[in-house]
Amino acid sequence: MANNLAVKDASGTARDIKTTDTASVHTPHHNVDSLPALVAGEAHIGALGGNSTIVPITFTLDTAAYASGDVLADTQALAAAVRTNAGFGVVASIVLNDEDDQGIALDVVFLDANTSLGTENAAPSISDANARNILGIVSVAAGDWTNIGGVRVATLRNINLPIKGASGSTSVYIALISKGTGTYTASGITGRISILQD
Repeated sequence: MANNLAVKDASGTARDIKTTDTASVHTPHHNVDSLPALVAGEAHIGALGGNSTIVPITFTLDTAAYASGDVLADTQALAAAVRTNAGFGVVASIVLNDEDDQGIALDVVFLDANTSLGTENAAPSISDANARNILGIVSVAAGDWTNIGGVRVATLRNINLPIKGASGSTSVYIALISKGTGTYTASGITGRISILQD
């Protein structure tokens, strides 16, 4: 009896099964060929935690002096910002390098389409319909810049801005608006955008 296992059969009748009697124990078998096929997309089997990325960018700038409110850098792609076409993510932080040592306030504009804000070094000009592609604007104040000798660095943390990739693309789009007067070289502002990807 020490090797017996008390169970009930389908009718509820108690039975003793010897644990050493392999013939008395039946293991159900499944035909794996009959399982449904996985649909197109992603299967996160056994996935733990989220996905994150840091997307570098070098902004294209005009080299003439800007006025406050001008388009500093028109719209360009943040490639592979989300994992799937038109996928989602959250901007966690932004690090900007001002290699021209200006330290001037600016706005960072995120969009889910390659929509121009207007001509660089001129006031923004965007239609109401195209403005609907703006996902959010993150402001960088003059006080956010830290002078580390010949270059200034701004670090914005805990942004938590939801973003969405462009239709048929893993890119999100980004532009800059100047909030002061400055003169830059053609690639004087670079950035690293930290994104938590869905």
